[in-house]
Amino acid sequence: MKRRLVRTAVPLQYVKPICVAATLAGVFFVAAGLWLAGLCMLIGAYLLEKNAYCCPKCGKKLDMKRPLLKGAGCPFCGEALRQGKENRS
Repeated sequence: MKRRLVRTAVPLQYVKPICVAATLAGVFFVAAGLWLAGLCMLIGAYLLEKNAYCCPKCGKKLDMKRPLLKGAGCPFCGEALRQGKENRS
């Protein structure tokens, strides 16, 4: 059985914005002198993005450097990850 580090199911379209917000908060904490809190936020953001940024159909990890654009598909199985305007029902 595949063990997941993150127990909550975050929708794929929200993983990147949550990680960006957590990274900005971590940088703010470090700049404010709260080193431990900033380090925890930065590590947490990295771990969340590393473990939750995957295809919902095949489960393979997506490239963290690529943004999830409208109409994007999984490079492994071809499943639509984020639907564009023409694909919405």
